[in-house]
Amino acid sequence: MSASPLREFQPERGENSAGSSISSRWSVIAGRTVYFGHQSVGAGVILGVEELKAEYALPLRVVQTRDPATVTGPAFVHFFAGQNRDYASKNAALLRLLESRTRAHRPIVVLKYSHVDINSPADSATMFGAYRDTVDAIQFEHPDVSVVHTTIPVTTVEPALTWRAKQLLGRPTWREAAVARHRYNELVRAEFSASEPIFDLAKVESLQPDGMLAGFNAGGCLIETLAPGNTHGGGKLNVRCQRAAAEALLDVLSEVIEANP
Repeated sequence: MSASPLREFQPERGENSAGSSISSRWSVIAGRTVYFGHQSVGAGVILGVEELKAEYALPLRVVQTRDPATVTGPAFVHFFAGQNRDYASKNAALLRLLESRTRAHRPIVVLKYSHVDINSPADSATMFGAYRDTVDAIQFEHPDVSVVHTTIPVTTVEPALTWRAKQLLGRPTWREAAVARHRYNELVRAEFSASEPIFDLAKVESLQPDGMLAGFNAGGCLIETLAPGNTHGGGKLNVRCQRAAAEALLDVLSEVIEANP
């Protein structure tokens, strides 16, 4: 189960029956605790959540904290998990949270890695294996917890001529890092999409207004990249994409809650 990013380019919605339906669906999230661990791009997603909360008058309690286990009552709790460039620290931070006696009962957890956590295609399987082990530990030790999986955010890449020049000079390339992220994301989709919820952030980021995905061809497949119309600076999300990502996240969270009330 994965949230569709296609609604991001629909016209602005007013106070009508469609808006009321959306508000009603997303409002169910207010009755549960969500732990959203992130860094960098995650802050942009939170800005999108705050915008939607205001627009639809969602009864959502959004809390930023350094110690998520101490937040009482239902809330959308977001926190900086671990350190960038160290995905193992992020896995460990999530497990520590769930091992706390003060954490919420039946929470939903979302752990979003950063694009800087992986740069080499050779590391994709290792990183996914560590994530898979973390999920297995959660499901075995904390059966009350629902896990929403995420794809790694993507970035823009250098033009083809610059990429070739870097290759000739033996320098790291953005395209090589993009391939690494794509391979990891494909592992997530292959493992979980048929039966478990996925917040497919990479798909949202790469989706262009015409419905096509931004990217480049490598190894016979399209490597997703951040669409130019969704960013400022090549890595951070612009306002439109922040909103689109927030919509996708709220969609998948509401689906999880409706399936497990």
